[in-house]
Amino acid sequence: MRERNDFYYTGCGTAFFSAMLGASILSLMESAQFKYECVQALELSNYHFPVSRSSVTFGVSHSGITKTTLDALSSAKAQGSYCVGVTHFPNSPITKVADKTLVVGNGPDKSRCHTKCYLAGATALTRIGLELLEQRKATPSAQLQGVRKSLSELPQIVSRVLSSTEQRMKEIAEKQAGKRTIYFAGTGASYPNALEAALKVMESSYLPAQGFETEQLLHGPWVSLDSESIVFVMATEGRTHGRSMDLVKAATSLGSTVIPIVYEGDREMASLSKNVVYIPPVDEHLAPYLTIIPLYLFAYYMCLQCGNNPDYIHYLTPAYWNARQIIFPPGTH
Repeated sequence: MRERNDFYYTGCGTAFFSAMLGASILSLMESAQFKYECVQALELSNYHFPVSRSSVTFGVSHSGITKTTLDALSSAKAQGSYCVGVTHFPNSPITKVADKTLVVGNGPDKSRCHTKCYLAGATALTRIGLELLEQRKATPSAQLQGVRKSLSELPQIVSRVLSSTEQRMKEIAEKQAGKRTIYFAGTGASYPNALEAALKVMESSYLPAQGFETEQLLHGPWVSLDSESIVFVMATEGRTHGRSMDLVKAATSLGSTVIPIVYEGDREMASLSKNVVYIPPVDEHLAPYLTIIPLYLFAYYMCLQCGNNPDYIHYLTPAYWNARQIIFPPGTH
């Protein structure tokens, strides 16, 4: 990888969002020593991207058999790219396509919603990204050491966030049950969380939910907000904190239920919303590993409010299982 300067990250669904989150650590790069891009697997395998012998392509697939992701890796490899697979299953088909395969996590996801896939894959890619930044001397070593230290402390902090926010998210889900639409907004490394949280609500509750980059939500879609809307805003402190506050103010003025997720001690945001959810302060690039916890809890408890099983994403209903066979023939996902 030392001689390669183009890095592509790919996958489908939650796995793609995991790739996006893992790739985001490369935004720490202070000079344009190399390029990186996140491309959905179907696009990467069917449309032209400048993949070549100077490229490395990372493909995330929980099962290791996702046909679209394997096709993308095969296409990239045919063009000379070095390919790295990230999966939860050892000896899965991705190992035959990728030049190197990382088996992450402590076993496969038991839930069809694949929440473990999201964080485990992203963590592996984040660690690789930190090594890449160190090798290329693209980021001050002191800053990288700080991020590494915070990353090593995440398991304990995640446990703390899980215990401190679960009851709160349960109460919010119970109180907001019946609302018409649910929006999630984030910027930078938190943008993949917005997409992933919306997907989890749709998969488990079957409710309309959308994830947006914050500025995109403010450029048009905001006009659909009203008193029947729930708006989650990942507003941990960073370069875009002020714009996140604009969204909170605007959505609140329209009567929406606004739930900002912020660092402990953020008094400004507390003055704007009575539904603030707090997480401990960490490096901006690692905040998504914490903000996703209350979002997952909300999706879980909203699912229960709807009377659904949060682990089966409609697959117990024959019509949906039959539709799945059309989308994913046996052995392709």
